[in-house]
Amino acid sequence: MNIIRPLVEKWSVFILLLLDPTGICWTGMDRGGRCSSVAALRVGRAECCAGGARAPAAWSPRDLDSGEIFFYKALSGGVPCTACAESCAGVSCGAGRRCVVRDGRARCVCAAACRRVGSVCGTDGKTYSSLCRLRRRACRRRTKHLALDYPGPCQEGSCDQVRCGGDKRCVLDAELGAHCVRCGSCNVAGAPVCAVDGRTYAGFCALRKAACERGRALPLAYRGPCMANATCASIKCGPGQRCMSGGASGARCVSCGACEGGRARRQLCGSDARTYQSWCQLQRAACHAGRVVDPLHPGACRGSKNVTDNRVSRERRDGDVDSSRAL
Repeated sequence: MNIIRPLVEKWSVFILLLLDPTGICWTGMDRGGRCSSVAALRVGRAECCAGGARAPAAWSPRDLDSGEIFFYKALSGGVPCTACAESCAGVSCGAGRRCVVRDGRARCVCAAACRRVGSVCGTDGKTYSSLCRLRRRACRRRTKHLALDYPGPCQEGSCDQVRCGGDKRCVLDAELGAHCVRCGSCNVAGAPVCAVDGRTYAGFCALRKAACERGRALPLAYRGPCMANATCASIKCGPGQRCMSGGASGARCVSCGACEGGRARRQLCGSDARTYQSWCQLQRAACHAGRVVDPLHPGACRGSKNVTDNRVSRERRDGDVDSSRAL
């Protein structure tokens, strides 16, 4: 018995090697059925290709040393190999994606199924030439926030050309861009807040609902009920905020952060009759001067001078800005 057992074990290992010989696992397959990028050495096909479409791309049955692999790569364009997944059978890619076989490997690619033709507006405020283009962008960027807002190009300054579906209504945001939103309802009253229209609302939900119903953004002025003749001396702003005087609320708290370079810019005419290259630049100029400036309409003001970030920064360094002239 002691002699037979080792023989059985040796034959078992030999049979396993015949059934699944060791070879090389490759991370990708080049054109012509050859591989050049090693994932692992001395592994069987089953171990190499475990995991379906997420596994390395291909496997070759011969164990090669580094010199032989270099020879194949330099003179033959790679080592002959076979794909792990040669078909899309059993491969699940999820919504908005489909399986295709490329270079002998099953891959999940973005594939938008849509029938609508013509431009559409995305929830990012950008116009896309078709719904398919929008869905492909959302798939490639792996973002759940990008979706169809409404058909047709994105509108600015007016909701007249916007058609919202279902129970949605068109609302202009703080930058005067049009969006389709649901107004919703407020079942529980919150802590009172004062809006920039000088009215007190029963919490943030009531404030958002009022903005939705009137079709235009209604920013928060400050927490608590509105005060008669409010000034920057009588209201308290949160950390990182600055008080600006003016407007229907008398004063308001704002955050004066830096403008992001990659953000889409929309030229705006401010209530100070000056043109700003973006809403962010308008806010920064107002924060620096300490007085409220609201956007009047998209585009340049007639006969006004443009205001840029460089100018705002330079005025901040000089420290001698004439507020009555600037705003």
